[in-house]
Amino acid sequence: MLLLPRGLRFPARPVERALGVVAVLAALNLGGCATQRVLQQDTVAANLTVSDIYFQQVLNNVARFEANSASMPSFSVVSAGTVNIQDSSGATISPTYSPTLTSAMQGGGAFPILSILFGFNAQRSVTENWSTAPVTDSDNLRRLRCAFQMLVGREASACDRCEERLKGFFAASTETEECMVPRGWYQVGQKCDLPTSACYSAHYCDTYVWVTSTGIDGLTRFTITVLDIATGEIHAPQRTVVRKYKGHESPENLESTEVTATETDKDALKNAKFFELDRERPTSGGENRGLFFVPR
Repeated sequence: MLLLPRGLRFPARPVERALGVVAVLAALNLGGCATQRVLQQDTVAANLTVSDIYFQQVLNNVARFEANSASMPSFSVVSAGTVNIQDSSGATISPTYSPTLTSAMQGGGAFPILSILFGFNAQRSVTENWSTAPVTDSDNLRRLRCAFQMLVGREASACDRCEERLKGFFAASTETEECMVPRGWYQVGQKCDLPTSACYSAHYCDTYVWVTSTGIDGLTRFTITVLDIATGEIHAPQRTVVRKYKGHESPENLESTEVTATETDKDALKNAKFFELDRERPTSGGENRGLFFVPR
């Protein structure tokens, strides 16, 4: 049992006590499941932005090529992302005991000898970011340029052989050209023509393009095609080749160690007589082509 000095009064009125309890509970509430709930919500919301990022990039390029079909495309692929939620909170109680205060100094008893101050602080830090990798490979840029030129119906030069180039790239695809490069899903005009019902819009100089709800399917299909080209995954027929070597893998040691590899079936590409694969990419691991030479 706690014995208090004569004349000692607990200052905390019911309202003050209630406020203190609320502060402590609020501090405790920011921990535990509250952080996880916000993290879940923000992660889902951030992931929903990926499609909008791709849609906007595609439309930006469509506007550019509508203005000038000889343009160079610009496109980036989302490679990684981070959503970070960090909560910190704290509550403090500061009692101050002043037994030497006279009645006059207490305001006739209006101010307590023992005063308790409640302190509360809370902070939330939110970090969301996407890492993107711009398309810099010359072959992929040529294909992207061809795709946008075919979309707007204006091939800048016969040197690109756009139709043959894309047919070779998608040789093993199950979709038709009309499905991969659909037309008629967007409108072109000036700023004054832009309707309020447009779901997505973009402009290049004075050329505006927009998509309404009826054109979302075409935008989606063409965006998937652009992503296929941007990542450089050639849709050419593949075949499995098995070679056996005796000992080390070399021509003279053929027949013993079995090596299975997947190669492009060039025989199946003979129908695309005007098209040759730009370059065959090595399929070895995650080797970074830009880090072959490291300065000492």
